Amino acid sequence: ITIRGEIQDAFDIHTNLHISDVAFQASFTEAHQYNVFGSSITQTDVLFVELSSGKVKMVKSLKEPLKPDEWPWNSKNRLIEGSGLFGQYLMTPSKESLFILDGRLNKLN
Repeated sequence: ITIRGEIQDAFDIHTNLHISDVAFQASFTEAHQYNVFGSSITQTDVLFVELSSGKVKMVKSLKEPLKPDEWPWNSKNRLIEGSGLFGQYLMTPSKESLFILDGRLNKLN
């Protein structure tokens, strides 16, 4: 965001993950910066983006997500939820388990 209040694109990210949900988490390395985690509707990976630099990483090896029709409570079949303002962990479900991601280390816990 510029001094004049204009939003400018810092970078573009293209993915074939078919994002189901995103969670923003305060950066642990840079003040006043955020990271984004995005879960996939169909794949077993979670996208990590460091917004200050544009660095992109895939957190791999999460099991198969629920099918959208198996999750009638929400249109997002693979939610991703942070642990609060000062928390470093995120959670996301799969078909038969719940995964805890370490947001500080950007990996599966």
